[in-house]
Amino acid sequence: MLESRIFVSIASYCDPMLEFTVRDAIARARNPKRISFGVVDQTRQSNEQNLTDHSTNIAYLQIDPRHSRGACWARALAMTLFDNEDYFLQIDSHTCFDRNWDITLVDALETISDLSGNRDVVLSTRPFGFEIGANNTVIKKRFTPTTLRLVPDSSMINLNDPVLHFSTVDTQTMNDIVGFQVAAAFLFARGNFIEAVPYDPFMYFHGEEQNLSIRAFTNGWDIWHPNRVPLYHYYKSRKPNEAPLHWDKDFDSKRVVKWTHLQDRAKKRLTSLLTNGIDGSYGLGKKRTIGQYLELGQLRLNVEAAIKSEVDH
Repeated sequence: MLESRIFVSIASYCDPMLEFTVRDAIARARNPKRISFGVVDQTRQSNEQNLTDHSTNIAYLQIDPRHSRGACWARALAMTLFDNEDYFLQIDSHTCFDRNWDITLVDALETISDLSGNRDVVLSTRPFGFEIGANNTVIKKRFTPTTLRLVPDSSMINLNDPVLHFSTVDTQTMNDIVGFQVAAAFLFARGNFIEAVPYDPFMYFHGEEQNLSIRAFTNGWDIWHPNRVPLYHYYKSRKPNEAPLHWDKDFDSKRVVKWTHLQDRAKKRLTSLLTNGIDGSYGLGKKRTIGQYLELGQLRLNVEAAIKSEVDH
């Protein structure tokens, strides 16, 4: 019997760890042949040959960093490289894996789906970290065996500036738990998630995860934080040899469309989503309401502040 296939979406921005990530994903999968990749590589020099040396199941798109419109735009492009695989995994281009990660994720998703009675399940949380030590050794930092949860720093969403900041907390439980916020660096679902909740290319970076979470929830998808997270994220410390950020001055100065415009547009986009002002596939779903989402997250919309701002202007 042919094993189900996993599509791994990677949006990379001038990242020297891209090849490492692809190589590690293949090396540590139980069945590497089931893994295919959709890579949007925003870089001046193509990495296609280096990547295809490790796997032939790679759909690759190179874009000059000057023409990039940010993380969400690149993730939306990566979704278009999907080829009807059974599962969808989104990660960052600086990720490493535990052995048999493919089995772990599929088992976790199927188990939660069976227990919850909903096939539309998204597994997501911020991964534990890793570092590269002496002699290029990988040092994984799993600081607790318990489940991590994403919690907002504030319960109030100001519609003039709707982006919430989230912290990762230790739940002190070994169980998988229901959440309401995804983490873009680790998102695992069935493949039909791509058509049900396509990435909004008009978002930028901040507010990305709120946008996706709200749209997934209102389209009937349940967000779960799994106890078993078989991958790790390299959290940047802005060292000289690390990948630059999209908004770095030396990159942004060469662009016609500046990152500040993209971010301002994204904030307005998120406000429009929260107030049901977007139609079509990038708007709210029809299966649940924004009110139900706010109730689940114990969140409130500060509508009065938005009205006051309109009057003042």
